[in-house]
Amino acid sequence: MTSAYIPLLAVLIALLIGLAVGKAWERYKLRDGRWIDRRRLRETPHYMLGLNFLVDNQVDQAIEELTQATSTDTDALEIQMILGNLYRQKGQVGRAIHVHQALLKRPDLTRLEHAYVLLCLGLDFRHGGFVDRALEAFQEVVMLDPQNRYALVNLQKLHEEQQQWADAARVREQIAKIDSGRKAEDQQILAFLRAQIGSLLARRGDTAAAVRQFREAIDTDPQTVPAYLQLGDLRVQEGNTAGAIQIWEGLVRTVPDRAHLVLERLEQAYRTLEVPGRFVELCDGLIAVNPQDWRTRLALSRHFAAAGHVRRAFDLLLDALRHNPHGLAIHEEIWRALTALGLDRALVERYTELTREAVFYLDPHICTRCRYRSTELLWQCPQCHEWNTFVEERITPAKDPAVAEF
Repeated sequence: MTSAYIPLLAVLIALLIGLAVGKAWERYKLRDGRWIDRRRLRETPHYMLGLNFLVDNQVDQAIEELTQATSTDTDALEIQMILGNLYRQKGQVGRAIHVHQALLKRPDLTRLEHAYVLLCLGLDFRHGGFVDRALEAFQEVVMLDPQNRYALVNLQKLHEEQQQWADAARVREQIAKIDSGRKAEDQQILAFLRAQIGSLLARRGDTAAAVRQFREAIDTDPQTVPAYLQLGDLRVQEGNTAGAIQIWEGLVRTVPDRAHLVLERLEQAYRTLEVPGRFVELCDGLIAVNPQDWRTRLALSRHFAAAGHVRRAFDLLLDALRHNPHGLAIHEEIWRALTALGLDRALVERYTELTREAVFYLDPHICTRCRYRSTELLWQCPQCHEWNTFVEERITPAKDPAVAEF
């Protein structure tokens, strides 16, 4: 071997030795003058049993086994973190805080480990209702780990709970910068937050700023329904009924499945401009696009009943009933129509036949994330705090109109 290759060989040997030492350090840790095998801790039956119980959601048994596992190594950071989180899950927030605060006192934590323990502590504080301390903890996490999406999401939710909509929007913009593959979700949430900012400004009387926020919300996500509703309301307050109609008709075109939310507003606006026929045309068009649209039929029947065309209204209500036989709102209108028609026996029998097996209920809505139920459409779930997750729930599928014909 020539002398030219000797330095290169020495470098290779040094590299291999370094890799070997690194692997050994991953597995072993020097403590109190003794080398401890960290991998052996994870291979103890208590550790494995604890994880199995955790997967099966048997929290008490998981705590017992993981506590036994730490008896051989009280410095096992990951197990202590899990135990603290389990205490929080059981509602023992004080104990969880104590565990995580004790971990923060360790002098050998890496920057990332420090961030993760702080994140757990922030969750403890949030669960216990200590909002200011939770905010401080999550902000520290972001300082240590700017890409920590979970800390940012919790910061956003805390701001939302305090109705600090501008702060929540700023945090969501940070999340959007680090997200990959979630652009649609980020845009939707940002749009709803901007609509909330607009609502706050409108209540304070700052109409111009509110309009800008509503416009920005619609530009961010064209399906942000509350922005259309409130922007149109502001136009009406300004005396610009034609402008309000333009905005609300834009909602109908863009989000037709939510068109029923604006039908009453549009009917009033058309009446103000003395063009009531446009309301009938609009409703007919919605029904043609979606033949199962019972809500538009209900709105149109109210329009005809108010104009004195009760029989025409009644026929529309029966059509709506075929698509949603359990909707209490439809039945209430039918009862009014039957009364106005003098309880015609033939019409009563038609109604009775359609509703023989129906169970009336207030129009229920259910959150697709956490299954929270509400009798009204909500834009943010009060339980899981997610945005735009409510859908209408049906007790039974809508009947085929052809089958329901007499």
